[in-house]
Amino acid sequence: MTRTEYEEASKILMHLFNTASFVGIDFGSGPNHHLLYFKRSNHEAWLSIEGPWHVHTADAPFDEGLQLERLIQLRRERVHHVHLGDEHPHLELTFESGNTLFINGFHEQFESWQAGDARPLGGDQYLLVAMPQGELAVFVEEDV
Repeated sequence: MTRTEYEEASKILMHLFNTASFVGIDFGSGPNHHLLYFKRSNHEAWLSIEGPWHVHTADAPFDEGLQLERLIQLRRERVHHVHLGDEHPHLELTFESGNTLFINGFHEQFESWQAGDARPLGGDQYLLVAMPQGELAVFVEEDV
């Protein structure tokens, strides 16, 4: 990913998630597959997680049940900061409480996460996909 592509992707992720509240979750077929919904005024965004993830807190043991509980506790919290990894598209959403949702952006064979602005999946204006091998695909509607 070039510096320009990185900056464009970071800007889109900030637009999608910064100051948006985490409002819901759909559970997928596997332990790492979840669909998260975010809302800010009339703006909606989603984040599909298909790879490893966890919520950073002061005590950091990994237990799926505990992690899901921590994720659900973030419901209705606003995203305070969005960070996209430099080398691979690892995604971090830091909430007002200081807790951070980390989504691994690298997998050898599969997509790690997708994000967009149309429900349930897709993008009206934006769609970002963390592709296999740590690449990031960015789809932007031409009229934007």
